[in-house]
Amino acid sequence: MASIFKNPKLAIPRSFFSTQTQKPNSPFPSFKAAKSAIIAEKDPEKLAEIFQQCSHLPTFTRHRPIYLLSIRKLARANRLDLVDRLLQAQKLHSQNAAAFKSEGFWIRLIMLYSNAGMVPQALQTFDDLSQKRYSNVSEKSLCAILTVYLNNGMFEQMHDSFKTMPGKLGVKPTVVSHNLILKAFVKENKIESAREWFEKMAVSPNIDTYNILLGAYLKNGDVNGFDGVMKEVMKKGLEGNVTTYNLRISRLCNSKECARAKKLLDEMVSKGLKPNAAIYNTIIDGYCRIGDLESARKVLDKMSNDGYVSPCSFTYFTLIRSMVKEGEFDSALEMSTGIIKKKWVPPFDAMEGLVKGLVERSKSEEAKQVVEKMKKRLKGEALDSWGKIEATLPL
Repeated sequence: MASIFKNPKLAIPRSFFSTQTQKPNSPFPSFKAAKSAIIAEKDPEKLAEIFQQCSHLPTFTRHRPIYLLSIRKLARANRLDLVDRLLQAQKLHSQNAAAFKSEGFWIRLIMLYSNAGMVPQALQTFDDLSQKRYSNVSEKSLCAILTVYLNNGMFEQMHDSFKTMPGKLGVKPTVVSHNLILKAFVKENKIESAREWFEKMAVSPNIDTYNILLGAYLKNGDVNGFDGVMKEVMKKGLEGNVTTYNLRISRLCNSKECARAKKLLDEMVSKGLKPNAAIYNTIIDGYCRIGDLESARKVLDKMSNDGYVSPCSFTYFTLIRSMVKEGEFDSALEMSTGIIKKKWVPPFDAMEGLVKGLVERSKSEEAKQVVEKMKKRLKGEALDSWGKIEATLPL
């Protein structure tokens, strides 16, 4: 990482470190236009320029997702020099602002460096905060550093930091910090160690703690372990959150107990919890995998009627694949029309199966219409790929 700062080609222009209060003129009439430009831009240099031009806009500065997207795009392009340039500039431009004395400001920079895989710079930013005491340091900073190590797979350093940092910072770890260590054991797939850590935690576990364990047992297909943790949750009288229900529903659908999963969906709604798309999709996928398409469609209807989330492309793609697999070609044809109207591209395998199924049932005209609709929807390489499939179809 040190080579980034020694390479003369990567020298940082003085303009990036200007402390003048004069604000640069943004070439974009609105934040929306600037956001669209960053999303569309593929050239790292131009992306960094757009970012710098817009960084004085309050709406832009407050919008964390666009910061994260920009940093990730630069990191994927292996332009860590530009990442550091932009984040160093953020420090300099904020020196006279109230945000500079906010712990949250520094944690934000730490996490952006972390997302770019720039761990040394993330740690240096933390050292700047803790040594120069720009703001008070709380457990949030401890959690930030633990998360840096967690997200970058540096588990040994994470465990060491948990032992030494609280004393140095003068903070007492709560269940939040302990949960991060639990996540590390799970990420390492050390389930026994995770359980041991859970048993000896110096703080009372919360529902998030149990969710981490549930997720670990679910991932490893350990139904007995999963059910054992759920018994502990119920015994303690803890209320499950959306994540808890998501995990429980996944466990039931994996065991082909979709009707019970649907009852859990109804239960969480009755308790005022708002299901996310993953919950609906898990139940729909579960019903599709056991061939109960009627029940799957009912859940789709419920998803639309409940109004918590809108069905996404995955929802429809799951259904249309299952319809083709089960030979329900009329239903698949109707759904394919709806998918194309939404300007989504249906999965090629399902559409190929649909066309073949329609032809086998002497519905060649409908099959040809499907092919033409696909050709109108596709462009470039996707159109070429579909053309190869079309050449093999019995039309």
